Parts: sequence; C-alpha cells; structure tokens
Amino acid sequence: MKFLAKCEDMRRELSYALNFTTKRNALSITSNILLDNNNNCLTIKATDQKNGFISSFPCETIVPGRTTVICEKLLDVLKFINGEVDLEISEENEKLSVKNSQDNSFLMNIRTISADKFPSLDERGDLEFFNIRQSSFFDMIDKTAFAVGKEETRHFLTGVFMERNEDGKLVMVATDGKRLACVKRAFEQEIPSFSPSILPVSFLNNLKSIGSGDGILSIAIKDQCVYANIEGHYIYSLLVSGNYPVYQKVIPSSFEYTVTCDKDALVNAISLISAMIELKNRKVLFNLNIDGIMISGEDENGDIKNIVPCSYEGEEMLLSFNSQFLLESIKKIDSKNIAMLINSNKSAVGIISEPESDYIYIIMPMQN
Repeated sequence: MKFLAKCEDMRRELSYALNFTTKRNALSITSNILLDNNNNCLTIKATDQKNGFISSFPCETIVPGRTTVICEKLLDVLKFINGEVDLEISEENEKLSVKNSQDNSFLMNIRTISADKFPSLDERGDLEFFNIRQSSFFDMIDKTAFAVGKEETRHFLTGVFMERNEDGKLVMVATDGKRLACVKRAFEQEIPSFSPSILPVSFLNNLKSIGSGDGILSIAIKDQCVYANIEGHYIYSLLVSGNYPVYQKVIPSSFEYTVTCDKDALVNAISLISAMIELKNRKVLFNLNIDGIMISGEDENGDIKNIVPCSYEGEEMLLSFNSQFLLESIKKIDSKNIAMLINSNKSAVGIISEPESDYIYIIMPMQN
C-alpha cells in the first residue's frame, strides 16, 4: 500500500476517529484504525465495538491496499507536522512508513496489524434517516446534555432522552434526578415517528465535534442503535439501555408565582455568592419579596449577601438552591430576562426565558 495525502486532512480525520477507538488497551485491534486506500480515495474506519466511524477523503493512490495502525500514536506525531505538507504513507513488512514526500525531512515507522483482523462495522443499508438542521440540533444538545446524571448505578440517566411528541416536535430531555432540562422544538423538516431513545452523550459530543454547525445532518434509530451522516462522515453508537423516567410528571402543569429579572444580574449575583462559600456546600439562599431577591450564602469563614431587582407579586418566600445547578441552567438561556416559576419553597421550580421559548429547566430546592 502506498499513497499521498495532505497532513492536515489526515490529522483532522484521525482526531475524529480517535474518539471511536479503544483507549485502555493499546494491544487491542480496536485501538487501531483501518486505512483503505483505493481509487484516489482514503477511507478511515474506527470502532470500539459499541461505536463506529467511517470517513473518506481524496488522496493520490500509488499502490492500493488496506491495513490498520494505532490511531493515537500516528495522530500524536502528525500534530507536530505542518498541515500543508504532503505525506507519503506506505506499508511493508507490517510497518507503516510516514514521511514528507517533498524533502524526506522526517520519517516514522509504526507497527501495523493486518486489515483482515479488523472487526466489521455496522453499515446496514435499510436505515430510514431524517434530516435536521445542525445548528438547531446542536443548540438542543447544549441546552440539555449538561444535566445528565453521572452515577453509573442509574445508567439510564447518563444519556439524553429523545422522542417525537404527539405534536410532531422533537423533544430532548436530560435529568440527574435533582434537575431537569427539556427542549421541545418544531422544525421545517418533518420529523418521522421513531422509537423514543436514550442517546449517549459521547455520541452527541462527537456529532458536534465533526459538524460545522451549518447545513444538515441525518439521523436514524433502529435496533438499539443511533446512526448519523454528517458532512461526509458516518457514525453510530449503541443506545443507553433502560427505561427513562416519565419526564412529563416532573414538570408542574401550572405555577402560582412568577419572578422575572435580568439574567446577567442574577448570574453575577450567584457567582459572587459562590465565590465566598465553600465548594462542598454550594447552597445559596433566595429571599423573595416585592423589593427584590436577596441572595445570600455563608460558611465558617463568613457570609455574603446581594440584592437583585425583580418583578414579583407574592408572599415573602425563602428558597435554597445548589448554586452550580442553578448557574448551569440559567447560563443556557439566550434571552436578556429570565423567569422563575414557583409554587412553594419545597416544590420544583421552573426556569424559562422571558419571553418564553421552547425550553424549560426544572430544579428542586435544597432543604433549608
């Protein structure tokens, strides 16, 4: 096998492929990527048996062939090579040689394993893809994925739930049991029915890594797998197993009180309080009254208070929140103003943009 390719092209595709390889065992074939050089096209394949990746880009084929090589080692070297360099890559005697095709200024040899030992990827042709705008889909990911659970004992909460609701909208939900993020969005493209599924966060992050944010991506879900075509790349992943909670029951059907305030003023106030209190505490107190929100916090070193002007018509109320959870939710809101929707200091609180948009955050107050 022998071909010429731009270092920049190789480096870019290897950086994507690396996320689909096995990291813990360098001796495993799934730590390698498959290089298939034929008809002036280089195809790269990677899999860790749960996820798969395929991409193709132009090269100059001199001698067609296939082999596998450790992705991480090859990428580590190419990171230090000028992207404009044309690489001459060849394989002989179970070694992949990589050098500058113009002046032979560098040469590396890296062990290869026969392509025959590389596992087959899931390349089924019976998938029904639906198209969706990258920018909007990525925005839905940003507004939900941060709220997934981290505990492996509740594995079903470690992914983002996705479904098509009865109104034809695409719904994405994430929760760790203490907070919930939900987006329901209508698209110009029709969203067909598909099985409600829990998508791994790693799959969603890989989509964002590969995509430019412009144009369209295609998604299909079938037989406990999610598939995507994005900018010439084909990727797939096993879905997260388990039964997702009925998220509709977590979102109150109505709220008695509404507190409206400037988003940046609230973020700055909570950040100020958080700088004072210890990380292990993270508790901030909200004292609501018609004059504003008195936000405070304390630990053994002292206490701190700050007032944020707001619009509120209701009885004085004291609530306490995890400052990190609160900040992460509020920062995802795009509008200048936000609204906090409240029933009591012990029930779920909603956080939305003002004016209202297509997403809502639910957070449970901490015990006072």
